[in-house]
Amino acid sequence: MELNLHLDENGRTTYNPSCDVVPDGSDVINHNDEHPSKRARTTDSKQETQLDYSSRTTMTNLHRESEEAIDPLLFDYLVSDAIICLHACRAKIADCALLPRTFWIPAQGMEPRCFLEKLALQIFHRHVPQSSKCYYDINTSGAEWWVQIRPSPPAGRYSMLANGDTDDEITKSGISFHWDKDEDLRLLCGGSMYIHPHLSTVTYLCDIGSPTMVLSKRVHPMTGENVAGEEDTTGLVCWPKRGKHLSFDGRFLHAAPSDLMENGMFVRQCTFDVSEGMSDKEKKIVERRHRRVTLLVNVWMNYKPFNVNPFPDSMLNSLSRVDLLGDFQLFADEECTDTKDANAHTEEITVDDIGSAAIIRMTWPMGSCDDDQIEIPVPIETIRLQALSGSNIKLTWKKDMINLSAKKVGSLKNG
Repeated sequence: MELNLHLDENGRTTYNPSCDVVPDGSDVINHNDEHPSKRARTTDSKQETQLDYSSRTTMTNLHRESEEAIDPLLFDYLVSDAIICLHACRAKIADCALLPRTFWIPAQGMEPRCFLEKLALQIFHRHVPQSSKCYYDINTSGAEWWVQIRPSPPAGRYSMLANGDTDDEITKSGISFHWDKDEDLRLLCGGSMYIHPHLSTVTYLCDIGSPTMVLSKRVHPMTGENVAGEEDTTGLVCWPKRGKHLSFDGRFLHAAPSDLMENGMFVRQCTFDVSEGMSDKEKKIVERRHRRVTLLVNVWMNYKPFNVNPFPDSMLNSLSRVDLLGDFQLFADEECTDTKDANAHTEEITVDDIGSAAIIRMTWPMGSCDDDQIEIPVPIETIRLQALSGSNIKLTWKKDMINLSAKKVGSLKNG
């Protein structure tokens, strides 16, 4: 296997348009599934792509649609699509016993074929500036997308990899701490190479479930070892809100820890009444409306992760059509950010008094690694107070307050 990979000083894949032609005069190789090589070019400071890598939220037009009569029908369509995607993931596991798959839509050259692909591509172009000053390789840039449902349906993303009764609670009702990366490349390189997307994003399709926690903890892309910075650790806790869109640096550690919720809260959210005479189909629809459902989209630039391919043609007819809502635009022309919208209000806290009764130390496992864990002092009551409003909490921890137990951690890609 040949790997031609160029990273900038921040560990991000780069591109220089002057390198579009290789020395022998032939075109630069397109990245495709059959060709084992990966190619990313270097760039200089004048040609850097200017993306907003900060952890931030905005309210999308899915939030506005939810206020119209089309909701909850729209939600039913999207959740049905999500479950079909999980079935596709299960088929992939059954075929080759690999980790659950995600899906790809290139930045250019392919029209969306279904509503979820349409949303994924709109998310890519929302975050990647469309200007002459933004350089990226159209052959190796695009959106990697997938869905998450908690609790997972019986044919869900992890059902064939589950450990039965030994499965930890965070996997059943939340998402373990992990870094988004090219998982297949990591495995091919013996677990040491971490090539990240430029941005990771979460779009919440409901108000249910645990918040997403993002930490400015990184690993070295070539070794997988923790990067011990001199600065404080910053983080964001983002509670679900239907139509809310979260984006953050693709190199950052993140999770959706279910125990940030009050005890019993998730069970109550997932509980629903069954009226007399309700059909099995109606019961299934009501059940779907009581799950944590998210659309995850990673923005990859100048690099296409191994074995991430478009959604299979054979299952496209089962998904909602691309024109489900006509000429629907996920994002409004005037951005509604966390500083402008009450539904995405952000509170800022500095965690500096470990002895305070308001701060408790919480410990979580790292991905699927049995012995690795992270310990974080958390202002738990302050975080839980924001749950009902679907707000955010920006946190800052002084250096060395967060304890990450292993040098190399996290192998499961979630969202």
